[in-house]
Amino acid sequence: AKPKKPKKVKRDRWLLRDKAPSRVKKKKVSRSERPKREPRSQKPKRSLRDPWFPKPSPPLRPWGYREISCLLTLAAVCALLFFSAPGFRSLWETDEARYAEIPREMVLSGDWITPTLNYVKYFEKPPLNYWLVAASFKLFGVSEGSARLVPAVCGFLTVLLVFLLARSQSNAKGGLISGLVLATSLMFFGLSRILMIDMVLCLGVVLSLYGAWQTRLGYRHGPYAFWLGCAIGFLSKGLLGPGLPIMATLFFVLAAREWGLLVWLANWRAIVLFIVLSAPWVILVSWKNPGFFTYFFIDEHFGRLLTTRHQRYEPPWFYFVLLPAALFPWITLLPWTLIRSWPGRLWQAQENRAWLFCAIWFVSFFVFLTLSSSKMIHYLLPALPALALIMGQSLAAAGAGGWRNWAAPGVRASLVVLALVTLTFGLGLALAPALSPEVSYEQAGLMPFLGPILASVVALIIFALRARLWSVLASPILAFVLIVFTAALASPLLNDYRSVKDLVAPLKKIIKPSDHLVSYGDYFQGMPFYSGRRVMVVRNWGELDYGRRQLPEQEARRWFLSNDAFVRLLQQPKGRVIALAETQTFERLKQRIKNTPGVLLFKWDTLGDKTIFSNRPQ
Repeated sequence: AKPKKPKKVKRDRWLLRDKAPSRVKKKKVSRSERPKREPRSQKPKRSLRDPWFPKPSPPLRPWGYREISCLLTLAAVCALLFFSAPGFRSLWETDEARYAEIPREMVLSGDWITPTLNYVKYFEKPPLNYWLVAASFKLFGVSEGSARLVPAVCGFLTVLLVFLLARSQSNAKGGLISGLVLATSLMFFGLSRILMIDMVLCLGVVLSLYGAWQTRLGYRHGPYAFWLGCAIGFLSKGLLGPGLPIMATLFFVLAAREWGLLVWLANWRAIVLFIVLSAPWVILVSWKNPGFFTYFFIDEHFGRLLTTRHQRYEPPWFYFVLLPAALFPWITLLPWTLIRSWPGRLWQAQENRAWLFCAIWFVSFFVFLTLSSSKMIHYLLPALPALALIMGQSLAAAGAGGWRNWAAPGVRASLVVLALVTLTFGLGLALAPALSPEVSYEQAGLMPFLGPILASVVALIIFALRARLWSVLASPILAFVLIVFTAALASPLLNDYRSVKDLVAPLKKIIKPSDHLVSYGDYFQGMPFYSGRRVMVVRNWGELDYGRRQLPEQEARRWFLSNDAFVRLLQQPKGRVIALAETQTFERLKQRIKNTPGVLLFKWDTLGDKTIFSNRPQ
């Protein structure tokens, strides 16, 4: 017989036990003998006055010798770059002359509410830039230098704000290099010496984002700086001014999940400051000009953003091509600095919030401008400080171990590319007169010969110094000096083509009250500025069309002429007509009226591509 197998003991698979636990009767214990439980830790009751998002205590960053010396060094460099020889050249067409003439008319009329251009209403831009230039005219007199003082001061303050922002994100050395990168980039330096509105807008945007970062750190002045910058932006560029920093701040809050920043920025006192600064002009100008609100907010804002009727359409890749020129000569170092500072998967970490803030600042601005239907070169300006902050702090971190160390392979490759670009720039200077039909080698002077030689020398120096880390700062600055020197050589030649001063300013000595001053074929913005008189406009009214429609019919016909009305004006026996036109337009006019009785045209002078003529001999 087979032996019986031992019975398998059923195991409780759930508890992994060999046998069921024996049941032991528990002895009843009286309540007095039971151990007392520890009381649960109760959460402190929240008072209604306690904030949902308590502010952090601001870090203590005392100003020492290093911080003050870095700030003074940066201020001295900016003063040399932005304020030296502001009246070196005349006001160029079209923007500079326009934004100088409007403040001049403000000073003459005493009306600081309704801007006028050629003495007709002009509402394309808010008045802050006009107010600043008019105040400069009041203090220093009407001149090119006093007009360009406004963008120079705004550029100076913007660089100092970038220094302060970089210092609060890293250290003073990062602030110094960030400020140098921004001040010596081609677009920022150029627009700090050109009378345009965009530098005032850039100051407002940088002040707003500086205020947002200071608010995040817990400083009390942060919300006030944010909304003050929004007010500056609104009074310089309209809704775009506060819209850009608010957009960048919202994207940063969403990415970093710092919801408290929105609560801290919603300081009612700071918001009241914004309203007090922005609303009075809108109310007053709307009260004095009934059609202002629709034209300014609907046509000029949404019309420019969503339509191409202002003829400023460019393809979507426009700013991708423009960015290297705008950030030159630092653009060759941008890939290396981005790779070095890239946080990878830790982009949301607390120590990388400064990088995230600057990256969202640039990307949000760049994408918005790319998607907009209206594109111009100078629109990219408010995005450049973000790249300067990333690059400056990355370069400062690379030099923390000593600037005499050997440069990394990425730095050497970047500087080799910079040397090649400098050589290409010199070759372009040599071929510019051959490729441009308007400029000959005789007119260009020494620039096509001296420029390539200097560019070759600078390129060789950059290539020779690429091995040391300190050359990462010296080489771009050397290339920047070459660009400034070349621009100084080319400025007199460009002045003949870009300004009407040398043709119009001499007329102030000979013009009589009975003479008619005419801008033919196009409206030359510098004519009323340099002549000090109102100008008749023939054919192309352009941006003056809105103001023309606001005039009485008789006055509009007097100052805005058709071709036939202009011919009748030339036929008048008493009145002397002095007109300015492009040379090709003048030649076409001569052919058209060659057989017209009673009309004779006398060429007075030609400069660049423009000719001044009259129906009377000089």
